[in-house]
This record gives sequence, structure tokens and C-alpha cells, in this order.
Amino acid sequence: MKKIIVASTVSLALFSQFAAANAIRGEVAAESNRTGPHLGILKGGYEFDTDYGQFGFDVEAKSRLGGRAYGENQHESGLHEATFAADYTYKFGNAYVQPRVEYTRNVANDANTGKFALKGGYNFDNGIFVAARYRYEGTQNNNSINKAELGDVKTNRTDLTAGWAGDIVGVSFNYIHKDANAEHKNNNLKINELETKVFLTNLGNYQPYVQYTQKNFDSSGYNSSPLKDDSQIKLGVSMKF
Repeated sequence: MKKIIVASTVSLALFSQFAAANAIRGEVAAESNRTGPHLGILKGGYEFDTDYGQFGFDVEAKSRLGGRAYGENQHESGLHEATFAADYTYKFGNAYVQPRVEYTRNVANDANTGKFALKGGYNFDNGIFVAARYRYEGTQNNNSINKAELGDVKTNRTDLTAGWAGDIVGVSFNYIHKDANAEHKNNNLKINELETKVFLTNLGNYQPYVQYTQKNFDSSGYNSSPLKDDSQIKLGVSMKF
């Protein structure tokens, strides 16, 4: 198996209670997908201040823990996917702007994806935070089935986030819209999701959370037919030292 170095970022909004500068950041989580495999997630990274803002990078690995078996167009692999990412955060008082780049190697699907994102947000003094992000994703499918059926896929993704972080607990809601164009399909794939996350804020460097994602509501496939509803539950702990 190829050796893959990976990375990803942790949501800046949900780290608003943590120390900001020169910190190690990470996350350990387990993800249960109703119509897919169960995954274990391990993230690690670092962030530090510069003259103009804050630079950060993360590595992320997802490994299969069980659940529904992979399909015929997927490779049976303990390592599901790996990502490397870097971001730079420009802060303006309580507001921020964050460009970000990522590379993901999906081992199970034999696909490579480059991601380019721009995020902006505002953290109010009363604990309320809001953010918006646009991300372009370009995926190269390499396995024979996906390559023949889909070809390369280009996805425009938009995230709209709102939440509140109190002295003990916090909650956030993230609406996701994806519009994907596949090389060999006439119609676009359109997906809507809603992530609801509850997290603790009173444990210092540790932030346990539970997240429920409703998937595929008001969504349609490449053939324009409605997609079947799906869901995901995620339990994890974010850390910053």
C-alpha cells in the first residue's frame, strides 16, 4: 500500500474558546454512516502567528472500523482516505478570512481530490459565531468503474455556519450545499446536508462533541431523481495545546 501523508483542518469557529497562537491542534473521532462504513478519524496539526496572520496545517487519516461492506467499485483497505491541508487566517478584530488548500487521497475509491476554499466569519463577544465558506473540489477517479461511469468530477460546495459557545456547552449548525458536475453525466448531482453539533467548552484544552448529520434532503442524483435520505453520527474530541 502506498504511504500517504494526510491533513485536514478543524473548524475555526468551534475553537473560538481555545488559545489562538502557536498551538498544536488535533482531533480523535469515530464516525458511523448509516449507508456506508464506520470510520475512525485521527487529526494532528500546528498553527503559529506570522506578521500578517496565522498559518496552520493539519494531517488527517480515516480508517475503516466496520459497518457496511465496500462496493465492487471500491478497494478493501484499512486506510479509507488521507488528507493534507494548509490554511492562513487573517484576523480583523472579531472577524477573520481564511483561504485554505487541501489534497485528499481516497484509497477506497482510488480517487485524488484537490480542494481550494475561502472562509470568512465573525465571533461575537457573547459567544455567538457565524461563518460562510466556498470550496471548489476537483476529483480524479482512477478505478475503472468510476472512471467509466463518472470520469473527473468538479464540485462547488457552500457551507453556512451559525452557533453559540457558552461557559459549559455550545451548539452549532452547518448547512452544506454541493453541486457536482461529472465528466460523463448530463445532469449535476445536487446534495443538501445539515450538521448539528453539541460540544463542551469547560474542559480546557479538550472539547468533546457529538455531531448528527442529516444527508440528502431535497437532493437529486446525476439522473435528476431524488436521493434517498441518509445520516451520520460522529463522536469525537478536539484538542489544542
